[in-house]
Amino acid sequence: MKILFTDLDGTLLNREKKISSSDLEAIARASRRGNITVISTGRSLSSARTYIQQLASVQERCYAILYNGGLIYDCKNQKALYQKTIPLPYVKYIFQQAEKFHIHCQTYEDGYVLAARDSEELREYASHASMPVRILPDPPAALTKEPFKILTSCLHDRNLHQTYRHSLENWAKDKISLFFSSEYYLEHVPLGVSKGSAVQRLCSLLNVPIEQTYAVGDAENDITMLKAVHIGIAMANGEEQVKNSADYITKSDNEHGGISEIIKNFIEN
Repeated sequence: MKILFTDLDGTLLNREKKISSSDLEAIARASRRGNITVISTGRSLSSARTYIQQLASVQERCYAILYNGGLIYDCKNQKALYQKTIPLPYVKYIFQQAEKFHIHCQTYEDGYVLAARDSEELREYASHASMPVRILPDPPAALTKEPFKILTSCLHDRNLHQTYRHSLENWAKDKISLFFSSEYYLEHVPLGVSKGSAVQRLCSLLNVPIEQTYAVGDAENDITMLKAVHIGIAMANGEEQVKNSADYITKSDNEHGGISEIIKNFIEN
């Protein structure tokens, strides 16, 4: 059995946020030969659910890595295999720091995005992720449980976002992990959580040797995953730092069957 770990946005999904019929058929074909394709995304469970259901419909076994590795999910039995969350005092501090920089900050609970105010960044995210929103005066105080992650977004000033990130680094080094998942999104996750660590954990749970694993992505948060597997693959449309970390770069991008190319060359070969 081989496992292909695939990012969603910019990788398995095209610009219309859909899995192409050719890629879905390739995943189904690989599954019939005993292999598994695993979604590995920074998205929440509710945001990724549509794609999880699509893969579950064509695979006998189906798993997903969510929140950049904070949750490993058994899609068929609808249960968590692993989860790690951010302590509430850390959540409060991050929201306060983002406020100082006037950076949009949000977290998640029960399928909702929680934010302190409406903003262009919030509307863009909600549309992109297809998630409902709750505007609350103090989101950290409203949480009833520890969240899997926090996300900040800045659409028009990357330098400000980088400055905000640097302001957190000394405080964060023994508390949380920070990395960009796109040009605009900065992920804040529990210390040690990453797609790479989740890949290793799931392989251990399934008793699958790393030599039988492959991963594909396009952004900074995918790099740990590409390094954790036997062969790490960057999409043709991926960021340069991802391509520099990969063993292979697809000839086709996410609009033209990049996943089908990988399945043909590595999973079926």
